[in-house]
Amino acid sequence: RAIELGIDFIQIEKFDHSFFDKFVELEFDGVVVVSFGKILPERIFKLTTARWLNVHPSLLPRYRGPTPIISALLNGDKVSGVSIIEVVPEVDAGGIYAQVKFGVEEDDNRDSLEQKSIKFGKSLLMTVLDLIENENLNSYPQDEESVIYSHKITKEDLKINWDSSAAEIVNKIRAFSLRPGAYCLWKGLRIKILKASVPGGTASNAYLDKLKFDENEKNGLVVEADKKTGILIKCNKNEMVKIEKLQPQGRKVISSADFINGYRLEAGENFE
Repeated sequence: RAIELGIDFIQIEKFDHSFFDKFVELEFDGVVVVSFGKILPERIFKLTTARWLNVHPSLLPRYRGPTPIISALLNGDKVSGVSIIEVVPEVDAGGIYAQVKFGVEEDDNRDSLEQKSIKFGKSLLMTVLDLIENENLNSYPQDEESVIYSHKITKEDLKINWDSSAAEIVNKIRAFSLRPGAYCLWKGLRIKILKASVPGGTASNAYLDKLKFDENEKNGLVVEADKKTGILIKCNKNEMVKIEKLQPQGRKVISSADFINGYRLEAGENFE
């Protein structure tokens, strides 16, 4: 995209002598870091007097680190936001210039929350840059006693544990949807679960009360597999998760009704 727009850029693979030689030749008033994914070496800050800003998709000091959006969804947060901070050697620890908050809806997932962060973050960044240019904005320190860190995600984190609560399972599905996708196994087939919910409401509860199953059954039990009702899976404390969208390994994303039709899923089987 930079090439199309005629904008100078440096492709960074590693911070070697070649990079620093190119960096010192640049002329700029400020640097904005967004989803960079690398720790900046201290040397780089000594090569310019420009102001360094970081656009971070969380309400710092909550969720410093690499996965703030995923962490917000995993924890079922109802509010998230974007922080614009000073860049310092310690990760995401710089003073805060400004923050913006927005709601996290029940149907938000990783993709939709990323889009919200971009939308609100872009507007906030332009405001901050204008205020800094006019010398009308200073930063304030983060509350170190309130720091919460986010962590790198491993392959093991993507596996659904049906011994968890219904809310925890649904939050995991939201946090990894649509990519890389939380998954489970069914008859040895790896299946990504991309949308799910916790059944609720008076009508739904009355229906669930009528379902007959042994409370000692293993979690992951397919309690119901009906084209109208959908797929209901037993989890911790006999709670249930309603599966709405799935992606069998090597296949496209399909609805629960299409999965029931195409794969002949039946009540009494197990997701693992």
